[in-house]
Amino acid sequence: MPGYGQFCPIAQASEVITERWTPLVLRELALTGSRRFNDIQRGVPLMSSSLLSKRLRELERAGIIERRPLPNARGNEYHLTPAGQELGPVLAQIGIWSERWLRRPIFEESPDTGLLMWWVRTTVKADALPTGRTVIHFRFADAPEKLRYFWLVLPDADLCLTDPGFGVDVTITTDAKTLTAVWMGDLPLASAVKSHAVELEGGRSLTRTFANWFGLHPLFSAVDHPANRPRVSA
Repeated sequence: MPGYGQFCPIAQASEVITERWTPLVLRELALTGSRRFNDIQRGVPLMSSSLLSKRLRELERAGIIERRPLPNARGNEYHLTPAGQELGPVLAQIGIWSERWLRRPIFEESPDTGLLMWWVRTTVKADALPTGRTVIHFRFADAPEKLRYFWLVLPDADLCLTDPGFGVDVTITTDAKTLTAVWMGDLPLASAVKSHAVELEGGRSLTRTFANWFGLHPLFSAVDHPANRPRVSA
């Protein structure tokens, strides 16, 4: 890993954590709770497996993560060390700063529904749903065929690309732009439902309490931003 040749602590930290893809790998570990290799990769789908392996080795050598064998199974999990845990609030603050001041338009092309759903699955509030298993079926009208349908099985937060066969309790039909805007706090959920940009089908107990159990992004959905930094055009 090339260095900056400076004793400055910011330079030293940058040598470790600003390599391409490394901040996103750390995001998956520190902010979304991913532990297994395949789960981390689902959060960085454009990153090759070989590069992810390399970055994980570098973070391990730097003392930011540690590899632990899975109990009663083959393979490993990756856990943050105390040094890595201390990076969590730093990454969160970088994201908050970006959400406030950069707010790059994300809708020039449809968002990746697979990545969106991988994140959404972690914020649906299972404790606000009925006891037992709940299956939420998401349908994206504008997405490619392979990424058009998702089934989220709670409370385990299992995300499936094919019908798991348990029956569906509620179906959410929308488009990727709308659901991303709702989840990121750019579009009020009630407005999206009222305009039929988000349509719900299922039992009244779930459709009427949608706002209670469909969680928004825990860090970024409530960030204040300057009026001249809109992300969704009118």
